[in-house]
Amino acid sequence: MSHSLSPKNKLKILHICESYFPDYGGGAAVTTRDVCHFLAENGHEVQVLCSGKYENQEPYSLITDFDQKIKVTRINLPYFRTADPDGFSLSKNGWNAHEKRISQILLNFFVQWKPDVVDYHATRPFGEECLITIKQNSIPLVSTLHEGWLICPRLMFLQSPLSEPCSGPAKLKCVECLYSYYDGSHTKAFLKMPWRIWKLGTYPFYRLQRRKEASTQVDAAIARSIFMEKIHQPHLKGKVKHIPLGLDLTNLPSEKPSRPRTPLRFGFIGGSQPSKGLLDILDSAVNLKKEGLVFQIKVWGNNQSDCEREIKARNLEDKVLLGGTYQSHQLWEVYNEMDVALMATLVSEPFGRVPIEAAAVGAI
Repeated sequence: MSHSLSPKNKLKILHICESYFPDYGGGAAVTTRDVCHFLAENGHEVQVLCSGKYENQEPYSLITDFDQKIKVTRINLPYFRTADPDGFSLSKNGWNAHEKRISQILLNFFVQWKPDVVDYHATRPFGEECLITIKQNSIPLVSTLHEGWLICPRLMFLQSPLSEPCSGPAKLKCVECLYSYYDGSHTKAFLKMPWRIWKLGTYPFYRLQRRKEASTQVDAAIARSIFMEKIHQPHLKGKVKHIPLGLDLTNLPSEKPSRPRTPLRFGFIGGSQPSKGLLDILDSAVNLKKEGLVFQIKVWGNNQSDCEREIKARNLEDKVLLGGTYQSHQLWEVYNEMDVALMATLVSEPFGRVPIEAAAVGAI
């Protein structure tokens, strides 16, 4: 419920995130926008700093727009947005030069508007120096844990070389993970290790140490699931608190469609992001088609041209449809088109919204 704040209770809050509306950013971007609007509606002054991609603008230039009351400043980083979000393909010198640019942008930003608190949403292109610069300016720093960036260089707790779920960081384990590439066994990874060390040098190890330094800057963290709270707490000095996000049931339809329908309607909203498992879904659809089953799969999300190419490659044009991207106010319309919601994520999900949202409209 909304409440009014006295001037002394109003905060200047900066959210730093990888992408922000209307850019696609998955569930993390949707929930971040919801939180920003809630804070703004309750009297706080909210700004957003994020990365952007503008081919007609100079790299590192700033583009400013507004999301209602919320000022959004986007740093133009086309290379990081399209080719290498983590900067692991750069050299150590190249990464350091990039971080210096980001740090200077932050310092200039704080001269114009210095927040009372920063909520950091694991913005990979801003790097480790981003958190260090914030703390050097004596600004309290909270991190919302959408993924494992603070403690996992692989981001999603999928450990190399065995492709097994990771229980948390340890120095030797993380070094092996960074200098291998899901080779299938420790033996294969070990045999390739000398070549990879020769090729990559000390840069991955350097980034591992920098990540550890960056994680010590965080004063507290917000976890959207108990899993994220438990896996982070031993490795962060500040308190990690699980705050259930819940669902915004605004405009939830009172009537639900009769299910199941013919053909049986599957729905997938992960787009073509590799970690979301679209290819596994399409491969399963090939088998269902061979069995002669009557079904339909509709795919929503980003990079629809990539989805279309994969669908054609499997001769599934008669079974798999493209729904494009959708706005948050269209969420329930999308779920109402499904009898069965598909979730095929290949890595750890900090908070899987799909099953809960599907259940709200009666899909399974």
